[in-house]
Amino acid sequence: MKYFILLLFFALISASYADSYKPAASETLVIGSALPLTEEMAAIMQRVSKQPADNDLLTLTALYLQGARQPGYDSWFHEAEYWLSKVSVANHANIEYQLLAADLKQQQHQFDAALARLEQVFKLQPHHLTASLMAARIYLATAQHQAAQDACARLWQQDLFLFSVCSYEVAGRKGNWQQSYTALQTLYQRQQSLPITIELWLRGILAEQAEQTGQLAQARDWLNPVLAQAPTSLWLKWADLSLALADDELVYQQLMPKHQQLALADSLLVRLAAAEQNLNKGTIISTELAQSVKLRLARGDTDHAADIAHYYLKVNPDAEAALHWAELNYLSAKEPDDLMLLQQSKAALRQQKRKTL
Repeated sequence: MKYFILLLFFALISASYADSYKPAASETLVIGSALPLTEEMAAIMQRVSKQPADNDLLTLTALYLQGARQPGYDSWFHEAEYWLSKVSVANHANIEYQLLAADLKQQQHQFDAALARLEQVFKLQPHHLTASLMAARIYLATAQHQAAQDACARLWQQDLFLFSVCSYEVAGRKGNWQQSYTALQTLYQRQQSLPITIELWLRGILAEQAEQTGQLAQARDWLNPVLAQAPTSLWLKWADLSLALADDELVYQQLMPKHQQLALADSLLVRLAAAEQNLNKGTIISTELAQSVKLRLARGDTDHAADIAHYYLKVNPDAEAALHWAELNYLSAKEPDDLMLLQQSKAALRQQKRKTL
């Protein structure tokens, strides 16, 4: 069970940022990644190769999903999907199976399908903690704020701390940013220590609320102490805040080594390319990114609409194209960052039209 609690909090962090990597249904499934496995994963893989057991397959899926949220490990989403598909049909009603399936669906922005999986969990355990928090996160991603609050309410008698964090996040999304931010800071300061997964989740919310109250430097300060352990979604938030603060050199210095070592997904690559251009450091990254975008356009890939919108906004300016992709993205994801991307694209188009007058 510990793997599913860990998975939950990484799922909460990842879903909270719209253009974190989404494995498209059309993408080729490649098993046997060259990325290094943990000793535990290697041991499970060895057992599974000899005698597959559903418990091992579920644990392996959870570990792949946890790892997939780290920068450069995006291909592990496919691996997780593969190993989950090997679980016997007899265990598809299993709560752990339903949670893992829901997480994969929400990661692909198939939110209705994810919620349908969670409903199966609620039929067995109406106040299931993990499922309740995951449901709240999905409702926030689609701007269904009252439904998110209802999901938080399931936690009232189980964990007052998690209920409070969940509720403050929803209150912020309803527009009560300053009040929620102040209350959440007070709650955080009362905690003597927190598991790293909960610390990451909480700091991600605090960063968002600080940003929404106009305190960009303070927002980034919430992320700096945990950046080394942060999932891709928080790296994206950190990079965007740093670019907004004109710290392009910092973005370049942090992301370039990661890309050279692991090959980053387009979501982080577009931020690195923006920093490269702003610093006049050549066109290596922007050229690489252009090739990736060209391939996505040729395939009619709409699963990475936010990445493409950022590309046309930050790297290869084309306001009409940016707005087109930002609108496509907003059809499925309606978080504050999705709205900001849409607003920035509209502003860029207005500015472009003024220049042509």
